[in-house]
Amino acid sequence: MKLEITINILFDLLSKKTVTARYLSEKYGVNVRSIYRYVESLESAGVPIYSTRGRDGGISIVDTYRFSSTFMSVKEFDKAISALSAVEKNMPDKDLSCAIDKLKSAVKHEYAGFDVKAGNLIIDAGPWGDAAGYKAKLKIVQKSIEETRKLSIRYHDRNGAVSKRVIEPHVILFKQGLWYIFAYCELRGEFRFFKTGRIEKADLLNEKFVRRDLSQMDLPLDFWHNSVKAETVEMEVDASVVSDVEEWLGIENVEKRGDKFFARAALPSDNGLITKIMSFGSGIKVLKPKGLKDEILKNAKQLLSIYG
Repeated sequence: MKLEITINILFDLLSKKTVTARYLSEKYGVNVRSIYRYVESLESAGVPIYSTRGRDGGISIVDTYRFSSTFMSVKEFDKAISALSAVEKNMPDKDLSCAIDKLKSAVKHEYAGFDVKAGNLIIDAGPWGDAAGYKAKLKIVQKSIEETRKLSIRYHDRNGAVSKRVIEPHVILFKQGLWYIFAYCELRGEFRFFKTGRIEKADLLNEKFVRRDLSQMDLPLDFWHNSVKAETVEMEVDASVVSDVEEWLGIENVEKRGDKFFARAALPSDNGLITKIMSFGSGIKVLKPKGLKDEILKNAKQLLSIYG
């Protein structure tokens, strides 16, 4: 535990200009005296740390102190570059591109002759259609966040209603293969998630907004549960569609019992779920809940009446 806290303190000092002993004490749940012992351990290891007194004082590390690139292995460098490159491909950013170039430069300098592949991870969350237009929207949203400028959007909700809104984007989230924007919506007077694919048009406004403090704990990452009731759905799956269902629900939620396949998962109970299940045709048979079975039967009868 002592070693873990000592290393974390080192990263705190590297990432921040100055930190106080009280801040570190509260963060790691130890007394101030212990913090100074951890700092002394770092000093004994040759880390150039100094303390300043006064109102703006605290514990600092010499600005010129850097880790050697051998701090990371060849594989770790490659994985980091690959992940950053995959993100940068979807959301081009000058600073991110610069960081990637620096990482590549560092690894080539330290490991002469090493070829950085950085191509074993690909993220393409754009639609099959106008991928360029999709990425352009992401770029506008990113600029809105960086410059704290409000964004005017024309948004289509899942029920087909179209509205014009002014939002204050705070975070771009990638979840289940889709990009979302977590933003304060002036129309609703609260934070909401907006699916990027449902934004028809996005215009950057000159009006600025004050960014609210958010931590990862503030983000309701199970946000679909907040607006739609979730139900545990059990289904019998035909062998012909098992692979597609595994991609949809995750392979861990599909199991084989004897000669048959079954799937079980907590899913948002709405029209989208009915449409998804019916897209598999006779490949899926819903076992539970009964209400969902009845809704699918009702929709199937309506479909039959159109083509019958």
